[in-house]
Amino acid sequence: MNPASASPEPLPPLGLSWGIKRSFIDYITSLPDGSVSATGGATVAAASLFCFSPESSDYDPARGTGVLRFRGDVRLAGHHGMLLVRLLDPWITFTSGSGVLSISSGDGGGQDRTTVGFLSPSTPHEAGGSLVWEHVDVVISPEGSELFDGQYAAGQPMDPVFIRIAG
Repeated sequence: MNPASASPEPLPPLGLSWGIKRSFIDYITSLPDGSVSATGGATVAAASLFCFSPESSDYDPARGTGVLRFRGDVRLAGHHGMLLVRLLDPWITFTSGSGVLSISSGDGGGQDRTTVGFLSPSTPHEAGGSLVWEHVDVVISPEGSELFDGQYAAGQPMDPVFIRIAG
């Protein structure tokens, strides 16, 4: 087969797609009472990625800065209510050379944010009328470590994110 005729990889869905941490999701689903839910604009894709719908953006492609806002509510629970991780309405804020992944605390009309992770510098590419970031590395923040009850130390790699917004 000629490599030039090979099908390009399919684009990620519009929005933010993130597997969080595969080992954690596997652990939750192995619990007798483990539950995973995605509502309010979030879905679970066939590849076991959580997909958050695009909300609004003030990203400036020329500068590589701005905020990408997404909506959705992902909840991971187990141990008879003793374990609950909620990821609500994530945002990615790009500054010069870095990115921050934050979630809403549910207070302040979504403006009260908790930093979950730090993204490696990444430049989007254009595809199908969209801006696409693929396989962006994420490391957990100190606040993100607390969110996961210290199971992952600050600075530990999480699963990469995929982002696609309308161009």
